[in-house]
Amino acid sequence: MKARQIDTEVARLEALRRYQILDTEPEEAYDNLAQLAAFICGTPISLVNFIDENRQWFKAKVGLDVSEMPRSVGLSYLCQERRNIVVVPDTLADEKLANNLVVTGYPYIRFYAGVPLISPKGDILGTLCVIDQVPRQLSQKQVEALVALSRLVIDQLELRRHVTEVSQITEKLNFQDITERQKTAEALRESEERWQLALHGNNDGIWDWNLKTNEVFFSTRWKEMLGYKDREVSNDWDEWTQRIHPDERDSVLQAFQDHFAKKTPFYVCEYRVQCQDGSYKWILDRGQALWDALGDIVRMVGSYTDITDRKQVEEELKRQNLRSQLFAEITLKIRESLQIDEILQTTVTEVQKLLQADRVLIFQLETDGSGTVVQEAVLPGWPVILGKNLLDTCFKEEYLERYRRGRVSAIEDIEVAHIQPCHREFLQQFAVRANLVVPIIVRDSIWGLLLAHQCVAPRQWNNFETELLQQLANQIGIALSQAQLLEKETQQSQELARSNTELEQFAYIASHDLQEPLRMVTSYLQLLERRYKNQLDANADQFITYAVDGASRMQTLINDLLNYSRVSSRGQPFIPVDCSVVLEQAIANLQIAIADSRAVVTHDTLPSVMADATQLTQVFQNLIANAIKFCRHQQPRVHIGVGSGEWGVGEQRSRGAGEEKTPSSPSSPSSPTQNEYLFWVRDNGIGLESQYTERIFIIFQRLHGRDKYPGTGIGLAICKKIIERHGGRIWVESKPGQGSTFYFTIPDRAGKQW
Repeated sequence: MKARQIDTEVARLEALRRYQILDTEPEEAYDNLAQLAAFICGTPISLVNFIDENRQWFKAKVGLDVSEMPRSVGLSYLCQERRNIVVVPDTLADEKLANNLVVTGYPYIRFYAGVPLISPKGDILGTLCVIDQVPRQLSQKQVEALVALSRLVIDQLELRRHVTEVSQITEKLNFQDITERQKTAEALRESEERWQLALHGNNDGIWDWNLKTNEVFFSTRWKEMLGYKDREVSNDWDEWTQRIHPDERDSVLQAFQDHFAKKTPFYVCEYRVQCQDGSYKWILDRGQALWDALGDIVRMVGSYTDITDRKQVEEELKRQNLRSQLFAEITLKIRESLQIDEILQTTVTEVQKLLQADRVLIFQLETDGSGTVVQEAVLPGWPVILGKNLLDTCFKEEYLERYRRGRVSAIEDIEVAHIQPCHREFLQQFAVRANLVVPIIVRDSIWGLLLAHQCVAPRQWNNFETELLQQLANQIGIALSQAQLLEKETQQSQELARSNTELEQFAYIASHDLQEPLRMVTSYLQLLERRYKNQLDANADQFITYAVDGASRMQTLINDLLNYSRVSSRGQPFIPVDCSVVLEQAIANLQIAIADSRAVVTHDTLPSVMADATQLTQVFQNLIANAIKFCRHQQPRVHIGVGSGEWGVGEQRSRGAGEEKTPSSPSSPSSPTQNEYLFWVRDNGIGLESQYTERIFIIFQRLHGRDKYPGTGIGLAICKKIIERHGGRIWVESKPGQGSTFYFTIPDRAGKQW
């Protein structure tokens, strides 16, 4: 360390010790400042921190368990180096700070903002800092407030020093001889000179109350702060207390008495004081009583700080918090239920409480300007108009259009407002003296109005109240729009379900009723073919062959259509089903096709699932049959695999000792979740192009002619319908000439059973 730095540090430490603040007991004044800093900045931790040779000692702390830390630990050195406020939004974003012990360890600082505490002579005594364990930002107003609070800490230190000096002087006057008294008088004179300098140089107002005479002295700055001229303020203490706001007067006087009785280190109080123009300012009043050797109170000195701006910020924060809570509650109700009556009732009830209005209501409009009060919150003693149908004869089409465009109406006093007499009479019948009206818009149309009424007296509506009702009206409009869409969607879903049911019934009845005449046609065509084949000419034989083939294909189509309709109408309840048993049944049903094609069918060890055994057998049977059918000029090879969300795709159990090794699962665009199984059927067939992967699941869709591959094209549609009935999905991955893999999922409703 350089010589100049050493000298500066020595002077700084001497200045710190002159305040006699280190290792003192907690004091309410500093605790209040720390709490206020945390409140304004919205952080869980705040510190009033003084730095000596080896440590950082916390005079006041919020949200921290330790009372001091080594000087080498922490971020306060940044304020000392820069002699200015320091804001670090995220310590981990700075390589130099990321490894600091308070970042990597307790209290795990991610956000830091500190203001250096600089004495009037320019010595840095410590810092006022706010801390959070998550990254954040401060607004300009919050930064300015934090700087203002740091000045209050210094003012508190200066007041402490002044009071200590006065107390020491008083003590010497009681115990020293005449020579010492003369020296003390000189010291007192010098102290008085310093006191006068402080009076004129301090930005705060200073007061000095002589309890013997009940007179109080106010500094020039004190008078200027409240708008008084020098001779406009009486020195009588009792007269002065009448300027304290009536709502706080008793508590302030009680705070004085508590300070006198308990001899607390300091008196601190916040209250409103009347200015010369009749308005009120919020002030922070701090002081300390002085006792003589006999224990009697001699005088009391203190200072005023104008905290009106800070109080306004606090009030705005409270209003914002209340507004946010109300928005959150209404938004939650919208997300949870979309019960419009409940949302509207919550709105009028909470707005009435928040605005302290006599009545809040929601008015649903009709096209002619009339409407109904659908929700209301009204204080006792005022007319109840809930459920009434109302018509204001002055409320014409042009008013509706203005509200549709977002017009807001705020009347402070209907008695003197520039409104039509008929409208005034309409409001008076409901005891309305002042009203605030905002429109409720639903998809560019006016649905209704949200209104606040003051009945007892006129009222001036401020921006907060107007913005609150506008934002709530927007939320109501969103809720109404969503409710309408939900109702429409529900109606469409019900209509679709009804239509699907009717289609299924029609398909079943039509195909069932066609069976008997079709069997008759088929029988007679086959009889005609047996008796008269080769007895007629060649054309007649060909015509008979076409007719028999068409009737057979029609029979197959009808049977397939019956099977498709029965997926929903004839489905069995879901029960625990061993998929291995189901697969064995499907393979048994395909025994002839497997033998004729010399197909090789392998499979993993399959789980048990909750399913319709018959329909699940049909799925395996259709997929394996397709794999065998669409395999040209080579031996078909089919593998049935399974994976689950518990192990991930491709992590299935082996079949056991002596069984064929299970191939790893193919890659899948949709891996199974924790609560479902993923099955696949893979073949080495002809494959298909990607543009057909969705088309093949549509009923009666075919990619090949019947002369190459027989069938109706309904098998995969049946599989899709069965899987969707089970709550699963089905899709295919394939490339021409490289085979296909059909995937389907089944929910795990009973837990893993292997």
